[in-house]
Amino acid sequence: MAASPPQVKPGAVPSPHDQPRQPDGWTPARIIAVLTGSILALASLGLLAAAATVLWADHSQRQDGYLTSAATTYSASGYALASETVALHGWRGWLASFAGPVRIRVTATAPGKPVFVAVAPASAARSYLSGVAYTSVTLLGNRATTIAHTGAVRPRPPATAAIWAAQAAGAGTRALVWTVRDGDWMAIVMNPDGSAGVSVRADVGAQFPALAALALELLVTGVLLAVPAVALIVVPVRMTAGPAVVR
Repeated sequence: MAASPPQVKPGAVPSPHDQPRQPDGWTPARIIAVLTGSILALASLGLLAAAATVLWADHSQRQDGYLTSAATTYSASGYALASETVALHGWRGWLASFAGPVRIRVTATAPGKPVFVAVAPASAARSYLSGVAYTSVTLLGNRATTIAHTGAVRPRPPATAAIWAAQAAGAGTRALVWTVRDGDWMAIVMNPDGSAGVSVRADVGAQFPALAALALELLVTGVLLAVPAVALIVVPVRMTAGPAVVR
């Protein structure tokens, strides 16, 4: 005959091995693990977002070889439009390998009117514009502010000044391409004959050949951080949440 199952006497206490084991709760080690995982997760999300932004910039750059700002109209009642001083120091280092030539495109707002655009050392440009009425343009984020400088001197035609590191002139859209060098620089837009009243649409672009490689590095690093982040968050939460039965 088959053995009958053991009978449990009424009121008997089950063996400790058959009782549900209650979770230990949020121990200091589990809290630290979740906090660490959360920090890694935020860092991972930031890197992945940066990778997406860089990939978008690289895609935009591939359209014509330059990552270009939106075209904006600038006007001056005086003789010139001048940028703020751009300080480029240490450019021969890693920046030179990351960024390539800069392109400035300008088009006179009056159809068929010629325009002159150039880049010069800031000190030479300020000397050329000394005593001249002109407007300087300062970029603050996505907004441009202008400052009018008064003067009574009419400048000589800009092409006759031997101060330009790069220049372009003529009717229609003129594109100046400049290989960046160390120093303090200014961009100037004028009428080729040096007359007053300058109005143009302009944009600025630059080549960034390393964008694709940078996007890949950001993507890989973001994914590598995501793996331990998930483990550090999920494992302590699961250990804390549910009871387990030990047989």
